[in-house]
Amino acid sequence: MGLLSLGTGVAIGYVIGTKTGRKTFDASFDNVRKNAEETWNRPDVQEFVEKTTESTYQLRQDLADGAKRAVAVASDAVKRAEQKVNEATDEFVSPETETTYDGDVVSDPAQSTESSGADWSNEGGSDPRT
Repeated sequence: MGLLSLGTGVAIGYVIGTKTGRKTFDASFDNVRKNAEETWNRPDVQEFVEKTTESTYQLRQDLADGAKRAVAVASDAVKRAEQKVNEATDEFVSPETETTYDGDVVSDPAQSTESSGADWSNEGGSDPRT
């Protein structure tokens, strides 16, 4: 019988506690909501919200304009750099000395195809006398 009494007491306490707790929570929540609405509707709060909205809009415009200017400056810098690279390339590579690739052989018109007359027979590192 003791276990049945304990279970009944817990159930009654739970029902009473939840009803009371729910009423207290609902009252507290309603009080918080009412205070928030009153604060939101105050003229000084609404004035602050309006000023903040205007400032945010102006800041967004300023940032967008600044980003557009930065992109334009970067684009011009890239174009100038590309032009300088092309000019430097034109300076160092002329049609007379241009190297061409033909299959497995790289040919350079500036190199001579005639032998220099040097004896390269001992270039392998071994002594031909041995």
